[in-house]
Amino acid sequence: MKKVKFDKRVIAYPMPVCLVGAKVKGKPNFMAVGWFSKVNNDPPMMMVSLSKVQYTAEGIKENGVFSINFPGKSIVAETDFCGLVSGRNVDKAHVFKIHYGELENAPMISECPICFELKLRETIELPDTIIFVGEVISAYANEEYLTDGKVDIWGTEPFLLIESPSYQYLELGPQFAKAFDVGKKLFK
Repeated sequence: MKKVKFDKRVIAYPMPVCLVGAKVKGKPNFMAVGWFSKVNNDPPMMMVSLSKVQYTAEGIKENGVFSINFPGKSIVAETDFCGLVSGRNVDKAHVFKIHYGELENAPMISECPICFELKLRETIELPDTIIFVGEVISAYANEEYLTDGKVDIWGTEPFLLIESPSYQYLELGPQFAKAFDVGKKLFK
């Protein structure tokens, strides 16, 4: 099978979608984000990568806290809306019920089945983005998605984003292999 070069800026795999929240100039704001990840286990930390011009980035810098909210399919339109408009021009918070936990300037979305509030620990400036690394202060899940303290991810109906060229949302498919197990057959 021959490998052929393609646009190196294209993300080759679907990414989960989240909504990052921050207060900007005293008002809650949310933006749709695909570039985020868990980056440390103890203490738990996550990162988001935002364009330097993003309004939400201003709020994270201003307050030193932010939220990461995982939407389900039921609010895909609201999530997409938060990726289409800037909080500089439009109040995006009006499409959600907002709640707060321990951090007063980290607005969270009640309609999202899973929410995290984070305290900013580090920023990393790249040519056109800023990586915000936050320590998870608290994690929240809707009660109906918890079983023995663990989240039923499939029940929350998360969705994925395929970037360029098609820009589509996809749902998760069924499990096809057990992680940290299927590879054991290759041990000799």
